[in-house]
Parts: sequence; structure tokens; C-alpha cells
Amino acid sequence: MRAYLYVAKMRLLSSLAYRFDVFTSLGTGVIIAVASIFLWKAAYSGTDSVSGVDESQMIAYVMVSALLTAFFSISVAQTLPEKISQGDIVIDFYRPINLVIKYFAEDLGLAAGALITRVIPMLIFLMVCFGVSAPKTSFLLFMLSTALSFVIIWTISAIIAMLSFWFFQLGSLSDVKDGIVLLLSGQYIPLWLFPKEIQNVLSFLPFQHIYQTPLSIYIGRLKPEECLFALLIELVWAVFLILALFLIWSKARRKVLIQGG
Repeated sequence: MRAYLYVAKMRLLSSLAYRFDVFTSLGTGVIIAVASIFLWKAAYSGTDSVSGVDESQMIAYVMVSALLTAFFSISVAQTLPEKISQGDIVIDFYRPINLVIKYFAEDLGLAAGALITRVIPMLIFLMVCFGVSAPKTSFLLFMLSTALSFVIIWTISAIIAMLSFWFFQLGSLSDVKDGIVLLLSGQYIPLWLFPKEIQNVLSFLPFQHIYQTPLSIYIGRLKPEECLFALLIELVWAVFLILALFLIWSKARRKVLIQGG
């Protein structure tokens, strides 16, 4: 455990070292958040509520979504394919630690750095300029949902990255994944605005639990008993994706050993 904490610590410190990247990421996040706020203010002009959600709830939704986007800083989809293509993955295999957990620890450190350099400054800015309302339900439930959301999006990213063991050049597949998550997770457009048929299909996929579930808990769209059921579904998806990840990793590890003779 100490080794993984050290990995997370070093990733945190390295994320704080690049000031230009910190400021550009912060500026981009603020611009997107402000643009989303004014977009939904315009959409709600002359309308009291949409799908049972009023304007104040929707503004809180997009604000917290921007904060979650900043917090969900994940690099495994870039670093792992790069290690595989350059052959550095062989060095990692010599390390006396579980590499999947090591990559997860690195991204936890990156997320912690994002919390300090992006999430907190954005939260202060949004509170001063627009006011961020407190969660309508238990803050603990929201935090638990956010933690599970991070696990879900990380495991999906890691699974995509591990395809590099079979397809050495993934091209824009990672960008396609990001686009799918953006569209189907409720990151900017809540899924309850989609046609009912599409909502029914998406309910069988894990993407809505990345953003829409924690955000729905935050703005109080879900009742307390619905929150607990949503957390249970999130947990099931997280466990399923983790098991799938380690299964793929075991097959990928054998493939590397075979290629290496």
C-alpha cells in the first residue's frame, strides 16, 4: 500500500509542477462552465421547469458537472498505449507491484492535483459569480456516487487503453470514447431530455452513472430511496468493469510474455 501511496504522491507533485498547463486547463474549464450556464439560462427563458427540473437545479447541474469534469483527470488512456508502443511496458512488468493498481494510483494523484489546481479555484469563481447551491440530498451520497463514477470512467478508459496490446495504434479510439462519454453520460445534456426509447436503451449501459447519477443526486431529482438504488447499480457496474479489466489484463500480460519469448 505504501508503494501505491508514493506513486500517487509523486503524480500529484508532478501535476503541480506545470503551471502553464494548470492555468490553461483552469481557464478552459471556467469558459465551458460559464458558457453552459448562460446556454441553459437562455433555454429556460419563459419556462418554469423541464422534466421536473427548474432553472436553479439545472444551473447547479451544469456547474457541478464542470467541477466533476475537472476532477475526472485520467491519463491511463494516453500513458499505457504510449508505454506499449515504445516498449517501456516491459520495464513496468519488472516492478514488484500490481501494475493496474499502480496506474490507478497515478490517476488518483492526478485527480488530487486537479482538485487543488482546478476544482477548488473553479468552485470559488462559480460561487462568487453565480452561487453554487448546496446539495438537495445527503452530501455523503453524492460523494459516494462520485467515487463510484470515477472508478467507472477510469476502468472504461483503462480497458480501451489495453486494446493497445492487440492493436498497437489505437488512433482516435480514445477520442471516440471521450465523445461517447460526453454524449451518453449526461455530462452537459441530461439524459432525461432524450426520447424515452433512447433513455430505455441507455439505462442498460454504464455511461449515465459517470455524470448523470451523481448530478441527479446533487440537485435532488432522485428521492432518497432512488438514490440508494442508483448507488447499488453504480456499485454493480464498478465491480463488473473491474473484473472485466483484470480479465483483459491477465490475457494482455500473457500476450506480452509470448511476444517477448
